[in-house]
Amino acid sequence: MTTARNNTQENDRMILNVEDALARAEAATDLSNWGTDDAFRVGLAKLIEAIASAELPEFGRAALESQIIDLLSTRLHFVEDERLYPEIVTQVIERPLILTGLPRTGTTILHDLCALDPAGRAPLEWESARPWPAPEAATYATDFRIAQTQAEIDARLEAMPILRSMHPWGATLPADCLSFLALSFVCSRFVASFSVPDYSHWLSVTKPDGVYRTHKRALQQLQWRGPKGRWILKEPQHLLDLEQLVGVYPDACIVQTHRDPVRTIASVASLIWTIQSMLRPGIDKKETGRIALELFGAHLERGTIARETKAIDDRVIDIAYRDTVLDPVGTVRRIYDHFGLPFSSEHANRIEHHIGDNPQGKHGAHKYTPEEFGLDKAALKGLMPEYRHRFADLLEEPAR
Repeated sequence: MTTARNNTQENDRMILNVEDALARAEAATDLSNWGTDDAFRVGLAKLIEAIASAELPEFGRAALESQIIDLLSTRLHFVEDERLYPEIVTQVIERPLILTGLPRTGTTILHDLCALDPAGRAPLEWESARPWPAPEAATYATDFRIAQTQAEIDARLEAMPILRSMHPWGATLPADCLSFLALSFVCSRFVASFSVPDYSHWLSVTKPDGVYRTHKRALQQLQWRGPKGRWILKEPQHLLDLEQLVGVYPDACIVQTHRDPVRTIASVASLIWTIQSMLRPGIDKKETGRIALELFGAHLERGTIARETKAIDDRVIDIAYRDTVLDPVGTVRRIYDHFGLPFSSEHANRIEHHIGDNPQGKHGAHKYTPEEFGLDKAALKGLMPEYRHRFADLLEEPAR
């Protein structure tokens, strides 16, 4: 989300508070109408507070603050687009297929496979990162933001090649919902990319309002003039507030993926540490492990509690990681059958070709141990008892 900077000296100055951030975004865009939904200010205030107390190097702080101004600028552009084209907010988001579950539980591969649906529409990395101006169907495959986003990805991978073994990267790959959630400033992306422990703790214990109103508004922006189709979405953070998710999308078709938390939390700690090391070499692995355990443990705890409500639980199908690995076509078919969605032979064929072209471990193995992040396997097995009790049969690793 890049906007023109009107005053270099002004933009180099540290953000002091919410009003300062808003003023800088207004100066960058020549816009000042923030609309009627100001819930985003709560998360913004918490993030700015966390920056002040975090041990970020100067360039890391500057990078985070630049993201803040870009996100605020996008919000201003959204409001202006609504004023000029009120039909944007009449866009209906009908029966979205939404995948959630801890990172490393198969959410990414399952999202990729569902997104191969000829009748589906997954947000791509480039449009998710830069949703303004609204993408156009006629220029969707040639939009200038594709090359821009890919160049940024390539630079990141060149600086940290090990990231290739941890996650698929590409401007035209299906994107998760983090960029949409970041627009409300209630987003684990800030935790993964930067070391802001105070903000991470706040995120793990709070359910701020307005997150999914903003999420829906971002989808309407992309759907307005872009390609059409059933939205196919994915994001682990949805577990933190399934109540608000279902409140905004009452007809959502939700898929929750499952794998032993001992494996997943250690893996996500390794990913977070690797990303943060680009800004803070020498960051403490055990501190990263503690933050990952608190935040992603909260994902499972809050998601499990939310599903005690029948209206939410009835909208969810549970999928074991092992099933996605061992029978990808059958697993996607089971999801579609569960929700009464048509599963075409073309979709099945696309899945078969994708699996053939992208074998597991294509870019090397992601190697780590729980112990290096201060995560004791025996202790982890005793945590989250409600989750483990309910979903015990879904947590086994696939037989090799």
